[in-house]
Amino acid sequence: MGTENWNVKFTFTAAEALNTVGHEGVAIALADNKVANDGKEASGILWDKPASGQNGSIVMIGVGKGRAGGALTAGANVTVSTSGYFTAAASGDYVAGIAMEAVTSGSLGPIGLRMNNPYQVSSK
Repeated sequence: MGTENWNVKFTFTAAEALNTVGHEGVAIALADNKVANDGKEASGILWDKPASGQNGSIVMIGVGKGRAGGALTAGANVTVSTSGYFTAAASGDYVAGIAMEAVTSGSLGPIGLRMNNPYQVSSK
């Protein structure tokens, strides 16, 4: 994952405990400083593990290590599930980024972010 170091981070105050198992690499929504529920509200990928009320960092621009909620293929458009994990985007989903390489379900892998400009997958 040589590309994971190219990114811009943003500091936020966690509104829920993000220091528990499974939170590393989830998508965060800055609207409420909690785990994002979909690709439209996702603002970035959690970089560290803040407890509730502590400052944490998210990767907002570039490439970050995202947690896969299903197997991702290299080059696949990805969205965000209700758990904040990255999954393959389907018709009607908001694309939050692109899988930079294949990632197995539950693993961390490089995600190129589009969260500053999400778009909806067309059904055409």
